[in-house]
Amino acid sequence: MDRFTFLRSWALERRQAAESSEGFADFVVSFRSGKSAEDAQQALGDAVKRLAGAGLVVEARPALRAQRRGGYAAEAGRVLLFVTCPRARLEHEMRRSRVQDWLGGMVPLRRGDGGALEVDADVQEDPRRLLAGHDAGQIAVAERQRLVRRIIGGPRSEGGAEVAGDGVDVVALHDRRFNQQWLGHWARAWLIDGKGLQRIRGHFGDEIAMYFAFLQSYVLWLALPAAAGVLWWGAGRRFSWQFGVLLVLWSVVFTETWARREADIATSWGVRGVQHARDTRRAAFRPDRYVADPATGERVATFSAARRWLRRLAGVPVIAALALGMAALIGLIFALQTFISEFYAGPLAGVLGLVPVVLFSASLPALTALCTRVAAALTEYENYEYEAEHMAQLTAKIFVFRFLQDQLYLFLTAWVFVPHRDAFGAWVGGAYDALRSVLPLAPAHAGLKASATPAAQLVQSMLTSFVVTSQLVNMGTETVLPLLQRWWSTRSARRSPPIGAAAAAAAASRPGARHRMLASVFAVAPTAVDAWVESDASADAPADIQQQFVARVAEETALPAYTTFEDYAEMASQFARVAFFSVAWPLAPLAALLNNWLELRTDAAKICSATQRPPARRVESIGPWLHALRMMCWLSSITNALLVYQFHANCALLPHADPEALQHVGRTGLGFALAVLLFSEHAFLAVRWLVVQVMASWPAAHARIAERARAQSRRRWLDRASPMLRGLAGDSDEPQAEAAGDWRAEAERGCNILAGKVKTA
Repeated sequence: MDRFTFLRSWALERRQAAESSEGFADFVVSFRSGKSAEDAQQALGDAVKRLAGAGLVVEARPALRAQRRGGYAAEAGRVLLFVTCPRARLEHEMRRSRVQDWLGGMVPLRRGDGGALEVDADVQEDPRRLLAGHDAGQIAVAERQRLVRRIIGGPRSEGGAEVAGDGVDVVALHDRRFNQQWLGHWARAWLIDGKGLQRIRGHFGDEIAMYFAFLQSYVLWLALPAAAGVLWWGAGRRFSWQFGVLLVLWSVVFTETWARREADIATSWGVRGVQHARDTRRAAFRPDRYVADPATGERVATFSAARRWLRRLAGVPVIAALALGMAALIGLIFALQTFISEFYAGPLAGVLGLVPVVLFSASLPALTALCTRVAAALTEYENYEYEAEHMAQLTAKIFVFRFLQDQLYLFLTAWVFVPHRDAFGAWVGGAYDALRSVLPLAPAHAGLKASATPAAQLVQSMLTSFVVTSQLVNMGTETVLPLLQRWWSTRSARRSPPIGAAAAAAAASRPGARHRMLASVFAVAPTAVDAWVESDASADAPADIQQQFVARVAEETALPAYTTFEDYAEMASQFARVAFFSVAWPLAPLAALLNNWLELRTDAAKICSATQRPPARRVESIGPWLHALRMMCWLSSITNALLVYQFHANCALLPHADPEALQHVGRTGLGFALAVLLFSEHAFLAVRWLVVQVMASWPAAHARIAERARAQSRRRWLDRASPMLRGLAGDSDEPQAEAAGDWRAEAERGCNILAGKVKTA
């Protein structure tokens, strides 16, 4: 690693520029190269040069790894770049961001005298006020990190460093004190209040705060179907049409209520319309032409919408082929599991029952990873300009595969195997006979049995298995397993006690300290030894303490990156199971409620301990997940109607079915099933329209703020208008006064005409 020491000297010569920035390390850029020594030096030197050219201060350190027998060793080919942003550069980026927001149509808001949100009339009156009143020391931690990350990854044409690519990972360090306080608060609190949500937003950004707001809202709304499900379960009522109607109505009201709620949250946070604002372009965006902006007239880079649509259409067959492949694989595993559990009665039946589980666990993750890589490549090929568009399209593609993986088993059970189990049994017997004709097997059908499990019980047991098992597996793989892995990999480093934050902050302010940047990071993420507290006040941090800190930073940058996709996908899949199949097992909403109440805490622990610190991003909604929830509401109207039609025993509206056939395969009349499907779908559309119209009768908070903004804008226009224009607008009495004139003379003339005193000529 000695070949990289010149970078530290290069950075130390420019350390004077960081004296006014409080010496805070905003990010650590983990640089890992598998290239030759010369190429690695060139790439790293170019990265540092670009960071410095963007106005940032950099210090390079070799990445260290704690050894089991004590001491530290350098990781080959990996360097940590500690990056900080001076105050002047940060304030410039703040002004630039606010101007871009304003040009993108975001309405500036402020708190009025009564604490209510209102439009910032001063900025509306004079947009030049956007450039005033920016103090970098007063912004939230998340906003600072968003701006600095924008500088690091933004294109050089817009003042960024464009540091990104393979082997480069930009990571913000965890604030261990905040994490401990946050998790300690969760140990005492039941739910997140408004102040708690603002605290999450100020530290992690809008995206993480919006996820926790959604999850808590979902938890609270689950209380209704959970309570109803307990009542239906206690009464022994399965496949109840009343409970199905309640589920569909609940899903519609929840999704539409959340749509209003997220809009109100975005308005209160001042990010309403942020997805349409002109943010920094993705560094990977490749324009095909430059055109004049229709609003500003400036020359901007763009990519043809027609070419992008052609690229999207070219990706449809690829996604469809992968989806069919995944469906075929799941179908084969399902057929094998059904054969072993329902028809096989030979030796080792219990052991063979584990084969489908092993196949599912071994093959599906690999296929899902392949589909994810292909979806990412297709989305990159579509060449989106901004990160929000890119992530929305990527999420939509990946969720197709996630939906198949989570829901197809239940669909195959309810609407493929159960109605056709006799045909499946005959096919199994025929296959066994054919196999017996070529192999020396036992007498005919030895080791086989007839499928006798009641149809409704099959659906219930499959749903119960998926709801309970998937929740336990998700919690284990997302939280428990990463924490155990991290504990195992760092058990040798735990022999050193942690440093106190106060001592680290004091060391950061010592005159003449050469490691000001690193010492200040100790205060944010204390990771060294308490012995430093007793060290000489005029001395730098001991070498072993610096090594331990750098090793802990290297460990943190090696953690997996956190994204909200997996958590949203988990909640969307759970919502689908609750809305689709709870008529079969009414306790499913209660299981989801308990799981999600715990999920609020395990997700917080996962973010704090098992992943990198999430990047601060601005969002105004949960993105494409709201569309996914609405689509699943529509599907729930179909699935609930079909399940009730198949398995409800005593509904007067349904055709009579033989009890034995109903228990074995359910109702299988295709014509009546299609009629039920069409009726339920149209009823759903009518109910959704009615819910939307009723909710529109009470304007949401963001709608009231927008109306006040329009009213204030009209009032300001009238105040500057001429008296005639104010009169036309009904805002002045002067024209009426002028028109009054000598009305008495005209009134007397009219009376004389009526009395015949005026002759007509």
